[in-house]
Amino acid sequence: MARYSSGSINTKEIVKWRRKDELLSQLSALCGIVLLGGLTNDIVQYSIGQPLLTTQSFTYITLVLHVITFLMSVLGFVYKTSRYKRRTDRISCLLIVFNGIIFVLRVVLEVTLINFRREYYNS
Repeated sequence: MARYSSGSINTKEIVKWRRKDELLSQLSALCGIVLLGGLTNDIVQYSIGQPLLTTQSFTYITLVLHVITFLMSVLGFVYKTSRYKRRTDRISCLLIVFNGIIFVLRVVLEVTLINFRREYYNS
């Protein structure tokens, strides 16, 4: 927190700090839920046998989004632990675990089903 020489607390700095950690956690949770929906869709489509309706056309972007979401949850945890509130620390830890598990499941799905991928080659 920033303090003026008179000892008063700068409320603008508090609001910026509060918004930054909450924004990172909320974005991380939102992206994690969207990525979980995509992962669930892929698992259902591959188990039905219709790999045409999966997210394999943009796998690279999906994996990069997983990494960015995981890093946002870690950064949100760093900001929240500096506020010394135990409840928000636990929520941030759960977001890290949630996004990490989703990322690992995505990588396992992609490696397991690599033989079912459609590849296009220019001739």
